[in-house]
Amino acid sequence: MSAQVWSSGVAARRSSVVAALISIFAPGVGHLYAGRPRRGAALYAAMLAIQAAIVVASVLIPPTFGAVVTYGVVAIAATFGAYLFIIVDATRLARAGSTAAPRWYVYVAAVAAVYLGGEAALVAVPAAAAYRSWHTFSAAASSMEPTLRRGEIFLADTDYFSTNAPSRADVVVYRMPHDPDTIFVKRIVALAGDRIMFRAGHAYINGQPLYEPYARFGNPAAPPNNTTEFTVPAGQVYVAGDNRDNSLDSRSMAEHGPVPVANLVGRATDILLTSLPDRPGLWVGTPR
Repeated sequence: MSAQVWSSGVAARRSSVVAALISIFAPGVGHLYAGRPRRGAALYAAMLAIQAAIVVASVLIPPTFGAVVTYGVVAIAATFGAYLFIIVDATRLARAGSTAAPRWYVYVAAVAAVYLGGEAALVAVPAAAAYRSWHTFSAAASSMEPTLRRGEIFLADTDYFSTNAPSRADVVVYRMPHDPDTIFVKRIVALAGDRIMFRAGHAYINGQPLYEPYARFGNPAAPPNNTTEFTVPAGQVYVAGDNRDNSLDSRSMAEHGPVPVANLVGRATDILLTSLPDRPGLWVGTPR
């Protein structure tokens, strides 16, 4: 290296602690400090390649509990494994030898390059999310109990309705008819053309009771549990919460009403995160 890039050329023993600290905040730059800049650049490039593979993999996995959990474990292990290897490798190299120190502006340029790479990775993650077939949502209220408990995070297949028509009993994530910025989760109980009414919380479709093993009917006399018959318009679905006497849904025409099919965001699949040990991975979608 020329004198313009490196210091006077006098070799100085490198501190393994300093190499580790630099690597923690700027992976690869610790190798520059240890006198192995090319190795540091190659390892940082490899770490970025691992991040790119993780982003691509997120688009390819199916919207199931097993696939998402496996993906998360592998992604975390690969990311932190590469990060830890870079730190340990820089520490080892600094301890092993002595080098002339680079000029200050070489460090500045190296740190800037590392952070630019990190920013690119941060931009890629949300960009890739738009192409995933799965997303996570939270049950913010108790309207879907006992199927979904308040606070549980569940998966939804956001590609499902691009190739499948809605069906009765689908648990769906959708945009509110009168407030598209608000996301709700409820169960479809009737389709376009169906005549729907409720008696004591039980749904009747075209005059016949609907089999609803998933519902908690609650107080039979509660106002939402008894409705007049309504015919679902074309291009729409009629939704209701499983917790029948504690749910804002299509039964409330003024505040909610039927949901346009175009507002359906996805079909719920599995519970991902919950405080109850027996519920992770529980299927909450259409009864099988």
